[in-house]
Amino acid sequence: MKKTGRNQSCPCGSGKKYKKCCANAPQPPTGGRFYYSDLDQLSNQVPELLDQGKFDEAEKVCEQLQQQYPEQIDGLHRYAELYEAKGMKRQAAEYYRRAAAFAILDGGFAEQTVETFKRKAEKLAG
Repeated sequence: MKKTGRNQSCPCGSGKKYKKCCANAPQPPTGGRFYYSDLDQLSNQVPELLDQGKFDEAEKVCEQLQQQYPEQIDGLHRYAELYEAKGMKRQAAEYYRRAAAFAILDGGFAEQTVETFKRKAEKLAG
């Protein structure tokens, strides 16, 4: 397995630089969903709940993400996904815009991640 450079995109798919993501994780990332921290476990519950149609539970997890980890992008991103899944396009677009702005200000995200958030916001705002 090729070693990931600290300034390269993290192989976990988060869009963050490896040094700001999984560099200090107990196990190296391999792809897919990861459970390296309490933040990861909490954040990864949202898409699973959305897949099951459990929107109220997913919203509670989004609230918890925002309260416990306001310095992370996960709450914004997961709220965007929640509102998109619920068909609330205007709210989803707003949260995708906020996630893109957060990613730009943080500076540790790949440009592709920022552009994905922007594209989703534009499409949903339509």
